[in-house]
Amino acid sequence: MSSLFDPYIPLLEYLVVWFAIIGIAVLLKTDKHGIIAKPYYLMLKTVAFNKVLERIGGRFRRAWTIYFDIGAVLGVGFIVFILYAIIRNAIALLYRSSQAGPTILIVPVPGLTLGWDIFPYILFAIAVLLIPHEAAHGIASVLDKVPIKSSGVFMAIFLPGGFVEIDEEDLAKRKALTKLRVFAAGSFTNAVTFGVVLLLLFALFQTAPAGVLVTGFTPGSPAAEAQLPQWSVITGLNATTVTQIQDVANYMYKVNPGSLVQVRLNDGQVFNVTTGRSDTNSSRAILGIYNRDYVPLRYDFLSLQSQYHLYYGVFYWLVIILPNVALINMLPMIPFDGDRYFDTLLGVLGIKHTRPFRTIASVVSLGLLLSNLILSFVLFGTVFPR
Repeated sequence: MSSLFDPYIPLLEYLVVWFAIIGIAVLLKTDKHGIIAKPYYLMLKTVAFNKVLERIGGRFRRAWTIYFDIGAVLGVGFIVFILYAIIRNAIALLYRSSQAGPTILIVPVPGLTLGWDIFPYILFAIAVLLIPHEAAHGIASVLDKVPIKSSGVFMAIFLPGGFVEIDEEDLAKRKALTKLRVFAAGSFTNAVTFGVVLLLLFALFQTAPAGVLVTGFTPGSPAAEAQLPQWSVITGLNATTVTQIQDVANYMYKVNPGSLVQVRLNDGQVFNVTTGRSDTNSSRAILGIYNRDYVPLRYDFLSLQSQYHLYYGVFYWLVIILPNVALINMLPMIPFDGDRYFDTLLGVLGIKHTRPFRTIASVVSLGLLLSNLILSFVLFGTVFPR
């Protein structure tokens, strides 16, 4: 028998396992071995990774220098672009423009702020974001012999990642170019990683949908009653060709409840489905399916279900998280990297007292972010991913 607490049982189970791990770590005194256990995070802090970063930075020094010089220059463009983007989106949200997009706040607390079904993909995307980001800061520091105090990996309950602790006092004494390289390195590397992800996406998948993938059924689904298979691809409804979800929506808009529809699949099968009636609009006919555009692989080596999880799970969240966090991180706002990059730029321009400018930039940036979040909540009902 279901209850109101059922959706939170997986979350409670996860927390029980988490605190059990923390308790074992405390009892075994793992801090002696560099494993720091606190109620809200588990961290491996070591100098072993320092040598790895030093070796990576020591190889191909010229190539790394050019790479981080490009990042240092593009940092200005990142700041300008993200300010323009969030101003433009806030205005579009304010005027309820069709061009406005929701601002998503990703707080990885499964069962509360996001579903368990997308939680693994978001965890993976965050790991792909944070680990290269922090490694880039470390390598950029190594190039100019800025000492690395420590490095490691962590798990903050639901948030995985890595970190590099740079000698901040030493970095503060370095020339402006060194600072710009280090401060822009993380976001620039995230942008490059995003480019690699896009190349992989286009190498694996075709660019246009070739049907509609049935991912599930609604309660009492007419399609399920007609034994339409889950993870099948619809390519036609009666004489109408279907290549994307909008084709299904357009066709069903013209159909009355109780009508017989022949559903054709990409494997040649045909199913006769008697349409049902929508719960929210009694005059609207439904098939009773959950669906997504079917974007086929260039090389058929995965099942349709696996293709769906790869495209709409792994790649979808990588494409959302990598560029957006890279750009947000370059906002001139404390404590983002963009603030320290902005501070260094002000110094290059000969401004000695930078704090007032940094404060104004932080307040403006925070105000823009909050306006996007508030307006998104008003228009879309949530700021969390669904």
